[in-house]
Amino acid sequence: MSDTSASTGAHRHFGDGVSLRELVRYLREGVYIMDASGALIDANPVALDLFGVRSVDDARTPFRDRLRSTAEWHSEMEALARDGAVREFTREIERADGSIRTVLDTCYARHDGSTVTYHGVIIDVSVVSPRDVTGNADAHTRDQGTGAYTADYLELLQTRLASNPAQAIGVCIIQVDVDADKGDAAATKELDHRLERMTRFLLRHIRASEVVVRSDRNRLVVVLPDADERGTETVGRRLQLAALRSAPSAFVLGWASRRDAEQIGATIDRAVHDAVPVRVVERSFQPARH
Repeated sequence: MSDTSASTGAHRHFGDGVSLRELVRYLREGVYIMDASGALIDANPVALDLFGVRSVDDARTPFRDRLRSTAEWHSEMEALARDGAVREFTREIERADGSIRTVLDTCYARHDGSTVTYHGVIIDVSVVSPRDVTGNADAHTRDQGTGAYTADYLELLQTRLASNPAQAIGVCIIQVDVDADKGDAAATKELDHRLERMTRFLLRHIRASEVVVRSDRNRLVVVLPDADERGTETVGRRLQLAALRSAPSAFVLGWASRRDAEQIGATIDRAVHDAVPVRVVERSFQPARH
């Protein structure tokens, strides 16, 4: 590393714009800026997904809060402009495709002369259907060692995808090392324990509509319904960042989104091919010494 790049990294701060853009891009929360009418001015990928649009350019009409009439919404925005900010305000957003997302909205009003814009953070708290591609209870497909779904889930998913070639779907793969020096029984027990902890880590960082599958002895697959390439990368990068501090152990991470009408197995294979090591900060659980 050159002295110049080392100096730049050492003095990186949110005020330079680059760091802030990188952080906002990979946040799990949606971050947005709206004008006084409710039309989107700027947003990170998570907010775009919650609003149901691919880009800010696609958000040509103001977004509607189904819990309030247009008059009530404008009245609340005017009060917000006077009072400054609201925290965790419940809204039902009608997305561009007509579906509904329930969010908690934390927002403040910014005044630039006579112009008022609203800057906010939204968290998806929508009630979604259970993780089940068949619509039926499928407790028999749970992996006993980890609680994740078994590979049977992927077979059911592929059946559904076969009838919908254009259906978008993304996957993130998480693979852990197997200790070849231990006997089969000991290695299996340790691997199950590691993957169980990894499954819990993943469930803390994905949505309720997303699924964790144990597809192989030492591999977990996170299935991301309706995720395109950008949405899949956003989840992958978010897991990468979250792993630094809270993952139970180092692992290999990859992601890919479905291309054309390919089978889910081919999408997973591409994710495996492009996977990279993810290290975590070592944490000590020893009692503090005084």
